Amino acid sequence: MNAGADRLRPAWGTLPAALRTQIVAVIGGDFVGDEPAHGGFSASYAGVVTTTAGRGFVKACGADWHADSLHFLREEMHTLAHLPSSVAPRLLAAIDGAVGTALVIEAVDGHHPGRPWTTADLQAVARALGTLSTTPAPSAMPRAEESMIPGFTRWQEIAADAPLLDALPHGLSTRIAQLLSLEHRFRDALHGDVIVHDDVRSDNILISDGRAHLLDWPHARRGAAWIDLPCLLPSIEASGGPSCEDAWALFEEHGAPPQTALLPVIAAFASFLWYQQAQPEIPQLPGLREFQRAQADPALRWLAALL
Repeated sequence: MNAGADRLRPAWGTLPAALRTQIVAVIGGDFVGDEPAHGGFSASYAGVVTTTAGRGFVKACGADWHADSLHFLREEMHTLAHLPSSVAPRLLAAIDGAVGTALVIEAVDGHHPGRPWTTADLQAVARALGTLSTTPAPSAMPRAEESMIPGFTRWQEIAADAPLLDALPHGLSTRIAQLLSLEHRFRDALHGDVIVHDDVRSDNILISDGRAHLLDWPHARRGAAWIDLPCLLPSIEASGGPSCEDAWALFEEHGAPPQTALLPVIAAFASFLWYQQAQPEIPQLPGLREFQRAQADPALRWLAALL
């Protein structure tokens, strides 16, 4: 499974010249070059920019580029300003003006896990999520139950869509009443006061010296501990890693609760994947539906086994 979109991001040279000048000024020195980062699901530029004075990981959009990508950069800008360095690279500078928006973040040398997944990489990610599970969220951070509903709760839509309901694998179409009941428990399952990343997957993780750095924070929420885990494990299984059940056992060693404690979250994310993979492609984000489809089957298989 490709962890990011099947696309090339915009090149450094396509950013407005004035925005590029501001970015280089933040890093200092004269521009030397950039190493673009491809993949992901954003229409913004991303890459390591090197100058004669240093380097930084840059995410940037021109003011007239993809509106959602600009929105995500601004959301991440606000979140990174509050995150401890123990869970994310440091925000070096934020630019938001008439010509565009950019983040300049500490450049971390490391590798993305999942090529293939190893026990060492899983342990590193488990330690990072364990840290998040006890990291208080800033009071200004939006609550998970206010921002993840209704987006993650799709069983009602699936129940009302006969083709989508009938196509459910693993016998789940016969369990729709139980799934709708679980959906009603989703709000309570999300409530908490720790930082939730809300988009943990292999291309949003860099592992360096045995430590997992969590990247890309535009969806960060204030919520219950470990609710990122049900949303991570289907992508691990889909990319050739251990099954959701086997991986969960490893995370329990680092403080994760039993699977059944987060069953409403597991069910909700499975409904999100199944509903979203059937929606029309987004022209600016090719590969997104395929990515969601690849995760939907392990998520639904896992859910069916837990019911």
